[in-house]
Amino acid sequence: MNETLVLISIFFAVLLVAFAISNYFLRRGEIARNISSTRAKRTQTDEEIDRILGNENEEIRYYLDVVKSHPPNSLPMRLVQAGFFSKKAVGRFNLIRVTVAAVIFVMAQILGDIFFENVGGTVILFFGAILAALSFILCSMVLENIGLRRTREFRKLFPDFMDLLLVCVDSGLGIEAALQRVTREFLLTTRDFGVQLSIMNLEVRAGRSLHEALQNFALRVNLEEARTLAVLFKQSQELGTSVGKTLRVYARELRQMRLVRAEEKANALPVKMLFPMAAFMFPVNLIIVLIPVLLVIVEMLQTLTPS
Repeated sequence: MNETLVLISIFFAVLLVAFAISNYFLRRGEIARNISSTRAKRTQTDEEIDRILGNENEEIRYYLDVVKSHPPNSLPMRLVQAGFFSKKAVGRFNLIRVTVAAVIFVMAQILGDIFFENVGGTVILFFGAILAALSFILCSMVLENIGLRRTREFRKLFPDFMDLLLVCVDSGLGIEAALQRVTREFLLTTRDFGVQLSIMNLEVRAGRSLHEALQNFALRVNLEEARTLAVLFKQSQELGTSVGKTLRVYARELRQMRLVRAEEKANALPVKMLFPMAAFMFPVNLIIVLIPVLLVIVEMLQTLTPS
């Protein structure tokens, strides 16, 4: 019996040692694979960032052509503000909205012939044309909505951009080097905002002044905060004040503005919740209160007998 227990103990001990050794080597292999994949991904990411920040970027070159030759309210400029930097974006957008309008027109004719047989063909044709025109306008409204949504996202990111820029300037980097460093970080985390910053970087590297590049950046992303920063940089250059101090003061103001916006939304929340609560919760509470009383009354009326 004792020999059997010893053999069983030896067996489990060897099994545990083998499991520990195999688990150790498996974990080392998994860690090595993760490190190699991370390095490869980082290398690919760095190459992509270098391509975006390079001088041969066709998308940024197309944007510069749009800014030079089109007014701010034109369709190519609105597409750029919505994040479409391709040369084919205008043609594709026009094709999409023409196709949508044509499909809605044809569907209106088919459905009108099926469900409104007594209505004349001219009336159905007229309403189909109206629906097609409305869908054509609706596509433009969708494009505007995409641009506004990107503006809201960029407004949330702009205080973080200011904080990172301030940290880089305080650490000893020049404003252009700090801007490039912050741009690389945003290209890793938030690509859309990083692409906008990379355009500003290329404009500065091409010889344009920083406040002019910021003005163009504000025009692209439609941010009043960026316009204010451009004015502050211009005044700082003209008056010879410290750029770091300017950034520090404005970054503090942006953080305060973010808190004020959050407080405004929090204060407006009870008013916004009033009507949904009145529409959905009040009838339910009324039913919960009245149904037991009505049941008691109905039961009492059923048990009454005439005298």
